[in-house]
Amino acid sequence: MPPDARIVDQRFLLLSLQRALLGAVHPQLRQASIEAEAARQLLRLRFEYEGLPCEDAREACSIAATEVLADLPSPWSVDEEHLAAPSPQPLQALAHTAYRRWEA
Repeated sequence: MPPDARIVDQRFLLLSLQRALLGAVHPQLRQASIEAEAARQLLRLRFEYEGLPCEDAREACSIAATEVLADLPSPWSVDEEHLAAPSPQPLQALAHTAYRRWEA
């Protein structure tokens, strides 16, 4: 494992994604989750929306994913998923949930 890969723990991932989402959470976003595979230096982000995401919602989340990737040392890569998950469909979080919309 590369020495810089050790900094990628749960706290780092959650804080990085939460910071990146500040001011970028679209009303369509139900959940944002994250995980990292340090050995492969692969960052995974999953964004789940109320139905198919509109262009603005998807773009805001893609920008957030890029900001999280920028927090990592090179040569990390990112795998983004943008999924339609209309309520009351259950959500499918990755290892760490950074954002979840309140739903009655």
